[in-house]
Amino acid sequence: MPDTSFHSSALPGGIIFSTPLPKPCKGQLAHWDTHWTKSSVVIVSAHGDIDCTNAHTLTEYSLAHLVRCRGLILDLTRLEFFGAAGFSALHRISVRCASAGIDWALVPGAAVSLVLRICDTDGLLPAADTVSAVLASLNGSAADSDHSENKPKYDDVGRHRSTMS
Repeated sequence: MPDTSFHSSALPGGIIFSTPLPKPCKGQLAHWDTHWTKSSVVIVSAHGDIDCTNAHTLTEYSLAHLVRCRGLILDLTRLEFFGAAGFSALHRISVRCASAGIDWALVPGAAVSLVLRICDTDGLLPAADTVSAVLASLNGSAADSDHSENKPKYDDVGRHRSTMS
């Protein structure tokens, strides 16, 4: 039988109902790996769980590399758990990358994809299927940087916007 705590309450008329209490934050550690490409793109990979106890670390660890890179890829395919606090961390990363003019993308795994389907219904965060696809995209945008009319435009949350008015 699963270990679940319940909270009982009485409704008017003497009706008693029980609801499961929310589980506390898991607090398990996530592990981080960093890989630099020759083209100054940093790939940050996370393993384990992201919850309310360590989501700030995802933000801090990822943003610590912005000074030395021209692109950031978050590989989150190996996360086993990704809580709503992780989505807030992704939003902060998106805003900071946009304000710094740094291209970025995330590669979500199953846990992250579930949260994105709920919290990012408009698909505002730049997600891709594979790290290779993001690298090809970032390398392609670097080749186009000499031609500013071909360079994609991004709004303040890192979302691609049309260059046609």
